[in-house]
Amino acid sequence: MRTLLLPKRTLARGARFSILLFGLAGLLPNLIADDYERLEAATKRWLDLEEKIATERNAWKSQQKILAQTVLTLQADLEGLSSGLENLENEASARATSLAENEESLGDQDQARSFYEAKLLELTERLDRFRAGAPEFLTDELATAREKLDVADPAALGERAQILIAAFTRIEEFNRTVTIDYVPRELEDGREVMVSVLYWGLARGYAVDPQGTVAWELIPSADGWRWVERPDFVSETLEIVQIYEQTRPPSLQNLPGKVLNDAGGEG
Repeated sequence: MRTLLLPKRTLARGARFSILLFGLAGLLPNLIADDYERLEAATKRWLDLEEKIATERNAWKSQQKILAQTVLTLQADLEGLSSGLENLENEASARATSLAENEESLGDQDQARSFYEAKLLELTERLDRFRAGAPEFLTDELATAREKLDVADPAALGERAQILIAAFTRIEEFNRTVTIDYVPRELEDGREVMVSVLYWGLARGYAVDPQGTVAWELIPSADGWRWVERPDFVSETLEIVQIYEQTRPPSLQNLPGKVLNDAGGEG
């Protein structure tokens, strides 16, 4: 039997290789186990990510539907707002036109108001001038009218106009009729008697005491009616008073007086 003798160096290398193989064989199960665990962990993370992705995708789809519906709603609201805005613009334009017309009308009204205020002021001044020379029979009525004008609102043109119209209507009624009045009168001797005064409108007046002892002619002037004693017309004045009072039959009587023309002079 032959014995094969190998070099020591060769044996040493083979021994180390064998030891390495045996060592790798011993580590292999551990390496496989670690790879499996890493694979399992990676797979779990992948599944978790897929689940999260699916959840997010589903949530996004739900949100997408809600957002789509919201967009449609907002679009409808936008269309409604646009229509409403257009209507408001049309209404604003119409109101602007109306406002311009109202301002123009207001300007016309202000002009008309100024005109009527001037007319009312003119009539008021005319009433005051007439009151200064008005017969005693109208004094109280015209004083009441003036008091009403004083307390009336200056802006109430209609109210002021009605007061003035009523006053001048009363003056016109007095001027168109014959009116009798009874007033106390102090004579030159100091005696006071009640006399009858017959107004011939605003042209003349005639007064006489009941006994027919003294008579007057009442002549209008700017400062009031002047009483002019007329002893030469006592009986005639007494007769026209009695005729007016229907205590004697009608008759023709001559009384003093003057007829004035339109210019205010004697005609």
